[in-house]
Amino acid sequence: MTPQTTYYSWFPGEEYLTITLPNYDWERRLIICKIIGSLILFLLVLPMWFSTKVVTNSTTSTDAKKATERNNVNSSETLPGKRRGKKSNTDKYRKSAPSKPTSQQSEINGVVAYEISSIASNFFSLCFVLSVFAIPFFSENNLFPARTLLRAPVFTREECQHIIDMAHDAALRNSQEAEEERTLLLTEHPELLSVEVDSQGNIPLNYTTTTSENLQLYQKFNKVNSLLRSPKGWKKDRHTHYPTTDLNLVTDPFTAEDKEWLGQRLDARLAPLVERAYGIARGAIRANDIFVVRYDANEGQPNLRKHTDSAHLSFNLLLNDEFEGGGTRFHNRIDESYIDIFPEVGEILLSHAHILHEGMATTKGTRYILVGFDQIDEKDPLTGESTGLSLFASWLNFCWAQIRFREGWEDGLKRRRKRNRNDGGSLGGDNIESDWRENRYVTSLFSDLDSYMTKFLDRFAPFRSARLVKSEFHDEYIAVMDRAMEQRKQMEEAMGVSRSRATGYSSWFKGQQIHLDVFGSYVKSWRERTIAEDKFKDETL
Repeated sequence: MTPQTTYYSWFPGEEYLTITLPNYDWERRLIICKIIGSLILFLLVLPMWFSTKVVTNSTTSTDAKKATERNNVNSSETLPGKRRGKKSNTDKYRKSAPSKPTSQQSEINGVVAYEISSIASNFFSLCFVLSVFAIPFFSENNLFPARTLLRAPVFTREECQHIIDMAHDAALRNSQEAEEERTLLLTEHPELLSVEVDSQGNIPLNYTTTTSENLQLYQKFNKVNSLLRSPKGWKKDRHTHYPTTDLNLVTDPFTAEDKEWLGQRLDARLAPLVERAYGIARGAIRANDIFVVRYDANEGQPNLRKHTDSAHLSFNLLLNDEFEGGGTRFHNRIDESYIDIFPEVGEILLSHAHILHEGMATTKGTRYILVGFDQIDEKDPLTGESTGLSLFASWLNFCWAQIRFREGWEDGLKRRRKRNRNDGGSLGGDNIESDWRENRYVTSLFSDLDSYMTKFLDRFAPFRSARLVKSEFHDEYIAVMDRAMEQRKQMEEAMGVSRSRATGYSSWFKGQQIHLDVFGSYVKSWRERTIAEDKFKDETL
């Protein structure tokens, strides 16, 4: 099985869908045909249609005149062996028959040509260039994924409860480890007991007066203290700008069995859905972060303010319904309208990651959701393995290319800040010998492309939501998806096909928490992954 065969046009749950999803294979062929048609129309047909017929006289050509005179003289001479003065029948025929004009005679008599004005020529060329951009932009291949919110069942209610139990067990392990670490810190550094703390029990950090050694100690103490605050064992500071109370499936102590159980269900149910709904090869899907979030009405975090996610696709899956409030609100940047979505337990909510959204407040009880930030890779950034991703799902698709430019801009800024720290230079300065990715003009270009493409998509892509499967068919739909995966595994086992991204399997855990450049190449790992790199080894996943 090659990367080219990993896009499955047949979707096991097609009969249960309530809407007609785009046929991406057909859409992409249609884009190619339209571009070829545009080329023929604007560069061949219309220029010929609007051209004028011009006859050019070349009577001033002395060389052409002399050449014609020599031809006439030669044609009037008698044939060899004939007596001078006696005319043959051939000579008579030559005089009576009209002579065919040579090419030089044609130039003298006039040449027919077709001309088109430079204004018209430039206009048609501009129309062709614009059509090359407009045709893929206004296709369903681009507009449907850009601003369409999709709901579909992925887990049963019992499976959702199992995920919550997995999270509670991981939190318990975290809190036990934190208790042991806190005891060890206070034993080794009893002076911590006399240090002033804030209302959260954290030691305030003063970077100007505190020594680097004490800063590291205080940071470690605060991290342990955060885990011991209610709810115990749950991380409260993983995401810097939009922190959530959560647990990551890799860096937090979920077991290998937990990840295997979850990965099997995501392979069978989520990966085929993403492939069918967005036209993305299954092997191209890589989770950059998967975590369980809790929103508490009385303690901790009840909601999450407006934001976008750092990914291509994002999903959240409701795990329980023993709460009031909640839901996700998606905002339209153009007319400031919004769509509130309240999924059922086990339903996943899929969307383009750069749609502005917020987690609405939980007013009673605790709301649990499984959240994922998914990247779309042309190649695996860690191994270089091909994923079989079509160009129409990357650079030739505005809604995905826009995120590439965003990543290029962010990568450039990080590089420039690093260079600034290393050499004490200014962010505005550029060295000719420096990496082009940190050049200020390149980063500025990426930023502008990201901004303008986002505005275009906000303006033209329909902002809508769709529920793909009715509630009464949830269990049947999930069973059909599972059977299809079992059949696939049996077929691949018989063929000797191993599991890899090239053979159509998504990466849910191993490729998490890394930064990429504009071309999807590895740049560096998140700080959280760097600290816990041993948890990303094959034997622990």
